[in-house]
Amino acid sequence: MGRWIVRKARAIQDAILGKVLPNATENPPERILIIRPYYLGDILLCLPVAQAIKRRWPHARIAWLLREEWTDLIHHHSMVDEAIPFSQKRMHSIRAPAEFFRVARELRKRSFDLVLNLSWDRSSALWAWASGAAVRIGIEEYGRPRLTSLLHTSTVVAPERSTDRRHMADFYYEPLRPLGFERRTDLPQIFPTDDEQRKVDARLASALGIQHVQELHPPPSILHPSFILVHPGARLQYREWPVERFVELIGELSKKTSHVIVLVCGPGEEPWASQLAEKAFTTLFWPAPSLGELMALTRRAVLFIGNESGPMHLAAAAGCRVVAIFGTDPARWGPLGSGHRVVADEKGLEQISVEKVLTVVLNGLINQ
Repeated sequence: MGRWIVRKARAIQDAILGKVLPNATENPPERILIIRPYYLGDILLCLPVAQAIKRRWPHARIAWLLREEWTDLIHHHSMVDEAIPFSQKRMHSIRAPAEFFRVARELRKRSFDLVLNLSWDRSSALWAWASGAAVRIGIEEYGRPRLTSLLHTSTVVAPERSTDRRHMADFYYEPLRPLGFERRTDLPQIFPTDDEQRKVDARLASALGIQHVQELHPPPSILHPSFILVHPGARLQYREWPVERFVELIGELSKKTSHVIVLVCGPGEEPWASQLAEKAFTTLFWPAPSLGELMALTRRAVLFIGNESGPMHLAAAAGCRVVAIFGTDPARWGPLGSGHRVVADEKGLEQISVEKVLTVVLNGLINQ
């Protein structure tokens, strides 16, 4: 009943106001706000939206509203001019109204022409409305509309997840379609700063016993010994391949390749990741690297091995070949780009053996 009411309200709104869209050919928007507040992988998969906008409207200024812990990610993307952060902790405290109105004032000051809301939660629709932009395009969640979707001036209805096999990057691209954009062709692209790369290179050179590392993005082949980057964590526990299998995989790779293994983990994962490093006799354990450091590491690695996670998408976006371990269908969330390989089993991660992953990794190294 609730969905029917929302759809009827949307039809009435469209009949009274019409579908409010800019005449982008004659008067392209100059100030654009993208809303995708969270998570690392999702934000990365939304980057092609900014890339496509800058290619069509190079003089447009793009801002991105997101949680403060991810602002550094946007600072590394040349197509986005500004990150507008908000505190998630404050939004869940008694100070929530103060935080909301503080950010709303920041949005209003910028006089946005166009808002693209690439999220589908209630708060994101409120942010879009609070911006005061005349054109606010949002996504309706898999055919399950919410009343807050009426805060958008135009809504893109996405098909049900169970029947729609498109990649999530294509799903996030949908709000551009009413503006005349064709299908997505861009891949997410993100790079460390030269300073970040130099610092990581120096630490790698010291840890791996390398006498000299050429600066400014040399090919990975200059690193001797070269290394494989392994990230065994994930935001959601059901996406984590068993840790003991990572230990076994690292041991086999140490026997069958000349590559050093560099192990990384996310914040909060240090205790169990350090134990994994000890068991696997990892040459280099790099706990909780910053986003910039992780980008710089992936730029040097010959391969990234990890679960379905944000760091996996970051590695692909930074140009590293990926072997991703999936316990679900990777069609929607797999790494974007060429040269990547996915090891998957729809019955779950427990069904994926070390031998299966090892075979894919070794084939990937041979065919690089």
